[in-house]
Amino acid sequence: MKASELAPTTFNGWLAILKVITAAANGDFELDRDPAADVTTLDTSTHHTYTEEQPNSLTVDEVPGFLATMNRLYPQFFAMVALGSATGLRPSSMRPLRRKGPTPDVLREEGVILVRRSHGRKQEIMNTTKTKAHQRLALPADLMAILRRHVESLPPGKQQDSDLLFPSCLGGLQSPSTLDKPFQDVVDALKLTKRITPRGMRRTFQDIARAAEIGDVVTRAVSGHATEAMQQRYSTVALEEMRKSIGKVISMAKMKEAMAVTSHGGVQGGVHEAEKKMAS
Repeated sequence: MKASELAPTTFNGWLAILKVITAAANGDFELDRDPAADVTTLDTSTHHTYTEEQPNSLTVDEVPGFLATMNRLYPQFFAMVALGSATGLRPSSMRPLRRKGPTPDVLREEGVILVRRSHGRKQEIMNTTKTKAHQRLALPADLMAILRRHVESLPPGKQQDSDLLFPSCLGGLQSPSTLDKPFQDVVDALKLTKRITPRGMRRTFQDIARAAEIGDVVTRAVSGHATEAMQQRYSTVALEEMRKSIGKVISMAKMKEAMAVTSHGGVQGGVHEAEKKMAS
């Protein structure tokens, strides 16, 4: 961890799993003591997954260029990136989406997708989401058109025959690392100085939704964040956004008008009057 090869949060996650195992073993085998019981977690107060320099999020102005470059360099992944950026869905939730079959997740006539499965690092598909909550997302016509064009452009054979919306070249599930290289190539092509990973789609969605003044309740309903705290964790407040927000506060408080109030000689006179009152 001192060499920055392992994050303390990762270690703490592994430790939590180990504690469950040793606690179960302690009970099953009636051991004298639980060997992991006294092992404490690492301090994470100084560890920041996302920083101002590396927010893993695109600004509103950077998104169009990123999507256009992705479509130019990797058109086969454009629809997936568009869906992830427009909804904040995790790649693990998009990989197992089915466009046809007995239980499709893409309901084309209704313009709806059902998010109810998750594909982790292994090939197993969980019939639930990471938060255990199923989602029913109503998509606008433009996004449905992008998905429809994607399906029509799938090569004949295994990909066209697959039930999946985003099948691999063999017709099965895409690898969890499938988008890693396309994202890096787009970052390089745009000469961005920050690192953007597929997880950045989820963070970017939060920032775009906030810029569009979409209510937090609706934003969480779309992205699937279970709590407000988790939504905030995936948000990056830009300086200009903060400046505009503070500007609105100043406007509503009518600070400029207050500053212009005169008393016995204009603004300075008003200041002197205030000082006299404070002295008395």
